[in-house]
Amino acid sequence: MHEFFSNIKLIAFDLDGTLYVGEKIIPGAVELVSYLRGRYQVVFFTNNSSKTASQIHDKLNGLGIECTLEEVYASSSATAVYLREFGIDNLYVVGSPGLNCEIKSNGLNILDADSAENLVVGLDPDFSYKKLANALNVLLKDGKYIVCNEDGSFPSGEKKYLPGCGAIVSAISAAANKKPDFMVGKPNTYMLAKISEKYDVDNSEIIVVGDSYKSDILMALNFSCKAVLVSDYCNDSPINDDRILVVENLQEFIHFMRG
Repeated sequence: MHEFFSNIKLIAFDLDGTLYVGEKIIPGAVELVSYLRGRYQVVFFTNNSSKTASQIHDKLNGLGIECTLEEVYASSSATAVYLREFGIDNLYVVGSPGLNCEIKSNGLNILDADSAENLVVGLDPDFSYKKLANALNVLLKDGKYIVCNEDGSFPSGEKKYLPGCGAIVSAISAAANKKPDFMVGKPNTYMLAKISEKYDVDNSEIIVVGDSYKSDILMALNFSCKAVLVSDYCNDSPINDDRILVVENLQEFIHFMRG
């Protein structure tokens, strides 16, 4: 085994753009995860806040990547855990039914804008001017402003992208002239901290695998982990950091692992 992987106990995979794009599995993903499972603990994380962790678990298994629900970390479920952990309740939620489901399942109250004390923002395909106005008026009460992530866009298919949660956050922040109090998702390290705690592994024993330097890789570096960047980014601007392994695709990663 290459020395880059010495002392590693857990490998955490990003999903969108790394193991799948939209509803399509990326070549080599199933083989790679299967190969690593016999050698490391494998978990999965995503900034996707529109789906519940259960829905993402079902998607992975449907695409041929077998996993348990406990191995899946989504910004939707992580946000709900964060809110419960820090006692942030009575919420107005800009987000999908999946985010609402995760919040309610953690025993938290979702209220209308007039009654809510705090604001939570996730990806919301039905975001509207009315919701923007409601969010603004909740923030004027000086409550907490918690967001799932600030991704500007996300891959939805081959060479296609959709606006991300960050686009909605930017609109609300501009209206209220206020930055979020906390961002749960990448490149923040909240999900990685939960993974480290659950599996009792040190930061130095984790490798993060992802396709975005600004999101996945920075999260790893912020948590003092090693990282594998799956991208041809190195062809334009080589990364000279011994904490980061750059591979062009998952097949190259497999070949690297096999020596």
